[in-house]
Amino acid sequence: MTFRSGHGGLVRALATAACAWALVAPAWAAERTASVAVRAQPLNRALAELGRQAQIEILVSSDTIGDRRAPALRGRLTPSEALERLLAGSGLRFERVEAGVYVVKAGRGAPSEETSGPVALPELLVVGVRTQNVDQRRDPDDIQPYRVFERSTLRAAQSHSADDFLQTWLTSNGDSRQSIPRTGQGLPPSRSNFAFRDPNAQSRTLLLVDGRRMPAIPNYDYLLQADVGPIPLAAIGRIETLGSSSGAVYGLGAVNGVVNLVLDRDYRGAEVAATAGAGEDGDGGYSRFDARIGYGADDGGTAVMVRYGQKRFNGVAYGDRAEAYAPLDGALLKSGQAYSRPPGNGITLFGVNGPFTVGGVSMLKSYIPADYDGSTPIETVLIRNAGQSAPGLAPAHRDRLLSTDSRTDAVLVNVRQRLWRGAEAYLDYIYLSSLDLYPTASGAFSTWLTPGQGAAAKLSGTSPVELVAPVPFVSGNTRSRVISRRFTAGLVFDLPARWRGGVDYAVGGARTTTISAETGYELLAWTSVASGAAPGDGRPAPNPFGDQARFLADLARYEAAWAPAPPYAASRLEDISLRASGPVARIGGRDLTLSLTAQQLWEGLPHFSNHPDNHVSARSRSLFAELRAPLEGVVGVRGLELQAAARRQAGHIRIFNGSPAPPLDKSADLYLLGVKAEPVNGLILRAAYASGGQLPEPHMVSTTTSMSTGFVVDPKRNPSQPVYAEGWFRYVWGAPPDLRPDLARTYSAGVVLASPLLPRTRLSVDYTRIEGRDLIVQASRGADFYILNEDRFPGAVIRAPLTDADRARGYTGGRILEVRDLFENSGSSLMQAVDMLAEHDLDLAGGRLGLSAALTWQPTLRLNLPADSGVYKRTPDGGVPRWRGAVGARWTTDHFAASAAIRYIDANVPTALPERATVDLSLAWELPRPAGASETELRLGVRNLFDRWSEDDPLKRRMEVSLIARF
Repeated sequence: MTFRSGHGGLVRALATAACAWALVAPAWAAERTASVAVRAQPLNRALAELGRQAQIEILVSSDTIGDRRAPALRGRLTPSEALERLLAGSGLRFERVEAGVYVVKAGRGAPSEETSGPVALPELLVVGVRTQNVDQRRDPDDIQPYRVFERSTLRAAQSHSADDFLQTWLTSNGDSRQSIPRTGQGLPPSRSNFAFRDPNAQSRTLLLVDGRRMPAIPNYDYLLQADVGPIPLAAIGRIETLGSSSGAVYGLGAVNGVVNLVLDRDYRGAEVAATAGAGEDGDGGYSRFDARIGYGADDGGTAVMVRYGQKRFNGVAYGDRAEAYAPLDGALLKSGQAYSRPPGNGITLFGVNGPFTVGGVSMLKSYIPADYDGSTPIETVLIRNAGQSAPGLAPAHRDRLLSTDSRTDAVLVNVRQRLWRGAEAYLDYIYLSSLDLYPTASGAFSTWLTPGQGAAAKLSGTSPVELVAPVPFVSGNTRSRVISRRFTAGLVFDLPARWRGGVDYAVGGARTTTISAETGYELLAWTSVASGAAPGDGRPAPNPFGDQARFLADLARYEAAWAPAPPYAASRLEDISLRASGPVARIGGRDLTLSLTAQQLWEGLPHFSNHPDNHVSARSRSLFAELRAPLEGVVGVRGLELQAAARRQAGHIRIFNGSPAPPLDKSADLYLLGVKAEPVNGLILRAAYASGGQLPEPHMVSTTTSMSTGFVVDPKRNPSQPVYAEGWFRYVWGAPPDLRPDLARTYSAGVVLASPLLPRTRLSVDYTRIEGRDLIVQASRGADFYILNEDRFPGAVIRAPLTDADRARGYTGGRILEVRDLFENSGSSLMQAVDMLAEHDLDLAGGRLGLSAALTWQPTLRLNLPADSGVYKRTPDGGVPRWRGAVGARWTTDHFAASAAIRYIDANVPTALPERATVDLSLAWELPRPAGASETELRLGVRNLFDRWSEDDPLKRRMEVSLIARF
């Protein structure tokens, strides 16, 4: 199966269809009418009922509504008409922020608690029917510095997926790679990656969908961050991000941050969108297709939505990008690099310890071109090319893919049913699939020749000669498929005293299938090439100094299939939660609210390779409470609000890896304490302390025991003989019983300015400091180190009792029985960053111009490990760019929009990555709608306008066109 096809024709076809559609369509889109019947009742319930019946989302806080009541309402009305009637005389007004989304606010000049201070209840009382997010709705002006991207912003973006969008606009995202399928992305190559503050922080960045976890990707005995790359960006109604610890609110795993994708549950009508794009030369083509259909009963009692999304990428080969293959040119190949670098397009000969001689000419290296047919004396060819390596790239390496052939599919199904007044049940299903295909090629076939012997009979000299052939050491094709599923069932209901409750159960799993068909060479290949002698089984000895096509054909007869790795792996997820929230008291006329959650989460690997009983099980139980208190009426500080949260989470981890390991029971207490105030109108000050934690990853729980010995002299025994003279001892490597979870604490402080002196302007500056402590370190010091430093590490060396004979010899310790090289909580880390965000919009030329700029300065990223440990430091100190920024401008009218975005990433000295800046442009037109359609839209875009090259963006400049129709 392959996806390699051009998209140039599809791009032209979409553009042509859009233009034709524009010519024949008769009318513009408008608000849709609906039959509504709402009885007289409290306004909060009336708005909820209107949202269900009209299939719209109405956003409002409890303090804004207060005790107001609504009149009866009946008729066929647009949402705006219905809201005008319900709010008549209430002192409230509404605003349509985007299609199907309305916000109810206090009327201008009307007395309202909302205008005099913060809202005590952060979640919205009227949730509507377009979201099933179990978390509270987060606000950029909240106590912790959230970045929130709304549906209208996501819809206007050119991004392929949520992580593609965040890699441009979320400057606190440490993973700066473009979301283009590449083998360096991980498993699968088309996967999403979220790593806040640190490019290697995937395991410390919590990923949620609708406030719930998704199944982790299995990889041997690891549980990797879930893959949500297949979810279409159009299916997401809101993205909430936080670049700091928040374990008290979200649980273990939210160490460096959290991202919550809130899916858009649109039960109205249907929508179809198609996108096609390609590079200037037609390579690197990609396409997207999204379709949604929804149904909502007139009485709002039943609602159903089904959405499908597909993305395809055609891979770009190394040979298609001079920037990629030029550094790998075989002309730069040196002796001894055959297993780490690709060869040139021809045989290269190196003198290993000195020069070799051909036809009386001494040389250190030379090459035989790939088109050599043997008609010219080989001595002439080698003398002519003396001092050079074979240039270019071997064909197998030239055809390797910088980006993979990829296809992803997503199916989202949601059903809601009102059971009785104030109670709803829902079923939700998420299916995500990815398929990646790519050829593999590693190193080069290489062997040593002896001058004057065998194949090297025409060479002379005393140094061996290294022969590097223009074929990979191992090559093949890989097919990687990942399927993730999550099924959720839940019930939400009203409780007495204005409380609301909910219970939900989620179950799912992820399955990976990786099939690699790789071939290398059998041992006879090396001996036959070097000796020039055939093996006697009918196969000829490949002659590297003759016709090159014949040499490669003969060498191919020695290929042998490599044993593939186990192709299958699977993970499981179960999550059951009970939630309740509501007011517990009134302070100064406002609600003091409390949210409570009890949760049991189970993640595991039912089986992983190498033993039929291998498995991993990680279960955690937690209790969570969050208090929001408006304190303005108590303390007298304008707009003062307190947030306090606590979570007790206990984990039970079991692993069987060849043999059973003792279960590990660990717990963590996580806290959040924050405050904000508005001392003057339009100026918000905020500060918070939050802790985060992470249980040991399952693979860190097991221990292995083997027999070993030492090669140093035991300081406590015979100074004239090494340890191995006394025999073997047990060597234990792995987790000690007292291994503790990783812990982190975050201090954040910031200011938000939205002054009336600068209307329609918002500026925020936030400082974040994340301190990691008691971090788990896989020390790996080795037995000899502990023997020589026994007094520094009590309990690491276990000895037999000191005998009388030992004392007589002057020994101070018995014979070594066991050495324990165990993990320890001895690491620490520090991250400091300043995040700045500015937003402004103004009326311009008959439309609205929106401007935004985000900038992150991260001067500190430091990981402290014991100096004497052998652990690999994945992130070097300062291993992220100090500066990351994004600037955007969007001008919109009723029927047209133009956008520009600039993304900047500073040079990263520790990883030798240069600074990068890319520019994207897009245009969008609302087309006249044809019969049956309520709205149509055409988009044209250019990504990477100035054709900048970087390793994470091999597609370079590409154009795309999208056509969207809503019914």
